Amino acid sequence: MSACIVGWSHTPFGKHEGEDVESLLVKVARDAVADAGLDPDDIDEIVLGHYGGGFSAQGFTSSLVLQADDAWRFKPATRVENACATGSAAIHQGLKSIAGRQARFVLVAGVEKMTDLPGPEIAQALLSAAYLKEEGEIEGGFAGVFGQIAQRYFQRHGDQSDALATIAAKNHRNGCANPLAQMRKDLGYEFCRHVSDKNPLVAGPLKRTDCSLVSDGAAAVVLTDIDTALAMNKAVVFRAAVQVNDFLPMSRRDITLFEGCAEAWRRARAKTISWPVATAASAMWWTAPPSATMRKALSSRPKIHSTSRSTATASSWCRHRPASATPATARSRSTIRASS
Repeated sequence: MSACIVGWSHTPFGKHEGEDVESLLVKVARDAVADAGLDPDDIDEIVLGHYGGGFSAQGFTSSLVLQADDAWRFKPATRVENACATGSAAIHQGLKSIAGRQARFVLVAGVEKMTDLPGPEIAQALLSAAYLKEEGEIEGGFAGVFGQIAQRYFQRHGDQSDALATIAAKNHRNGCANPLAQMRKDLGYEFCRHVSDKNPLVAGPLKRTDCSLVSDGAAAVVLTDIDTALAMNKAVVFRAAVQVNDFLPMSRRDITLFEGCAEAWRRARAKTISWPVATAASAMWWTAPPSATMRKALSSRPKIHSTSRSTATASSWCRHRPASATPATARSRSTIRASS
């Protein structure tokens, strides 16, 4: 059983003066549920991805999401932390609840508030995601860890500065088209390729344009099963989702092979579902009585009619029509897109 994203919300990245973890979470939680066309009481479970790591004085943050609506009092809420993969790990937990039929709608939120700390404390908080017993004294802190990885890669495969500059220039160019991006400036390949006063070396061969900015922001999605999603206005279906963790110490792995990434991709390809997987006869289920909003959506749930198509790029869709429509005149009322 797969699942779909049926609602979402996202703050811009950047420095959010006057905001904190709570206020950022409240905004995206409310907006995501509204975007899904649901009532707050439709949410069965909440999963929060929040690294924290010393950035927030508030250590227990999962119940902060409940500040968004009194209807969420006594709803199960859990915080997930998995370093740089915290957000995707939170989504995995939501997918598992959907697959295990413990929830019909899961709200998954992610948040970080990094800019309140001075520079040295930010570096120390980030470094705690490394293996401190062996890597805590690496020059350059957490950026130094990645600088060391890049240096080892250069030693094995030759100078890859051209490739790094190409990636950095592409990322900055894409940021110009994203209204939520923190830096919306096309710096160009030449600027990213060469060391300068405005683009100094940070750690190893990594320059400033190769490194992430310190940022604040939050995002949230609403997950549900495919059958329920067919009654809703929009959905993005997960064709596969895999989580892989590797040893934390760099000394226990060849860091230049990126074996964890390769293994996750291999497993995801093996699990990729074919679409469509839902039929008009599929049973509906829930863990609590649906709200008036959801009852109305379910009562008018259209039957699947038209055709589906899947491509090598893992994108697909399923059109469906109201029961009163004829095959010749049916028009798509809802679209499910595939994501892997």
